[in-house]
Order: sequence, then structure tokens, then C-alpha cells
Amino acid sequence: MDRAPGLVRDTEAHEAASPDSAEAPVKFVGAVVAALDIMRFLAQSAEPLRLSQISRALSLNNSTCLNILRTLERDRIVLFDKTSKLYCGGPGLVDLALPMIEREEGPRRFDRALDVAARELGVTVALWRRVVDQIELVAVAESSETMRIAFTVGRRVPLFVGAMGRLMASRSGLRGEALRPGFEQVPWARKPDFTIWQDEVAIAAQAQVALDHGHINRGILGLAVPVEEAGALVHVCCATMFEEEQSDEKVVSIIERLRDLARIAREVRF
Repeated sequence: MDRAPGLVRDTEAHEAASPDSAEAPVKFVGAVVAALDIMRFLAQSAEPLRLSQISRALSLNNSTCLNILRTLERDRIVLFDKTSKLYCGGPGLVDLALPMIEREEGPRRFDRALDVAARELGVTVALWRRVVDQIELVAVAESSETMRIAFTVGRRVPLFVGAMGRLMASRSGLRGEALRPGFEQVPWARKPDFTIWQDEVAIAAQAQVALDHGHINRGILGLAVPVEEAGALVHVCCATMFEEEQSDEKVVSIIERLRDLARIAREVRF
């Protein structure tokens, strides 16, 4: 709802409803609206202000404005200088906003790290998340190479697919033949022997890294590391690349970079 500054008083009851809505009108609490106006006004002011300046600019009664300022001062949302009689925004405003800023900044920080890794390594890197008996692509960054591997965010595949599937199997709590149903659901391009695959799952559990040598897509190497260090495995960082172009040294460096990405993912609490 658009409104001109200074038209809100704490004694007023404001109602707004869409003309097309059958719902009851929304009632706005005047004192709350006035407090928000004061916080916004002080935050935008380049200099501390007197009570009279604030109340006049917002068309508020002096006593009402003073009571709101004193209330906001309690939590340091507003600071008051007793000598100069001036008010300004306080650190309480930052304390209110910081948790939301951090929640938004975390994923952006991870996305930046993902982009840099893809560009520097020349491979496709991604974050996958377990959703029941599937894995869903949450974030992806492609290399800048002319020939590159592309995925679409939101794509879902069976739980035991590729390198990340070996990690998921290793932390699934299943052993032996209990793993076979999940193994059979995988759309293998080059199906490995189940016993050999089980050995690779065991190696992944010990090394906390898994590889897939062209079993899902021929000629494609997949590398994966877990995000969660213990307990249930929900997220996996994965790199996908053309196998013939990778040396052993390059593979090792990619694994280390994936572990760095996994650490960032833990820090931002995906």
C-alpha cells in the first residue's frame, strides 16, 4: 500500500483490502507503522536528529514520537545523546537484519566459489541434495570451455547414480544384497559388476571420495565428496569432466577443490 510520509498516527486504524478479495480487511497497528517509519527515517538520515525534527517530518504527535523513540532506545535500535538531545539509528537495527543478510549471503558465497572452481578447473561442478530415494541438483557451474558438460538445476536422478551414488550408498546403512534394488534403478551406460561396485562403495566410505569412470556416460569421469562429515549424508559436491583430458595430478587437485566447496557448503548450512 502506497502512502505519503507523515500521514500515519498511532491513534489511527488503517484498513486495506483488495477490491477483488472476499477476505476481511487488514487492520494495521498505527504505533507499529509509526515505529517503522521512525526507524526508516533515522536510517536514511545523514545526521542525528532532534525529536521535533522527527515528529514534524512524519506528522507524529510529539509525545507519541517520544514514547516510540524511548521504546526503540531500549533495544539500541535508536541511540539518544543526552547532551545534544539528538537521536540516530543504533546497532540494534543491524542485529535485527544480520541473520537475514547472512542467510542470503551464504548461498551467494557458495555460488561464487562454485563459479570460480568451474572456471579455474575447466570442469562442471555441482551441489546435489538427497530427496528421499533420489538426488536433486541444487547448484551448478560450468567451465568456460567450448566443449563442456551441462546440467539443469532441479534435475533428479536415482540415489545411487555415479560417483555421488557410491557415497550415498556408503552412508545409507545398507549392506550386501540390500543395496541391489538401488543399484538396479541406475540407468547405467556401462553397467559395472555388482560385487565390484560394492567394493567401490566400501572404498568411498573409507576415503570419503568416490569416482565413476564412464559408467553413467561413456567417456565421462565423475568425482564426488560428501558435504556432511558424519551421520546422514544429504549433500554431495560433484565434478564432471571428459575423462581423457584428465591427468592423475589434475584429478587430485579437483578432489581437493571439491573438499573446499564442501567445507563452504557446511559453513553456509545448505
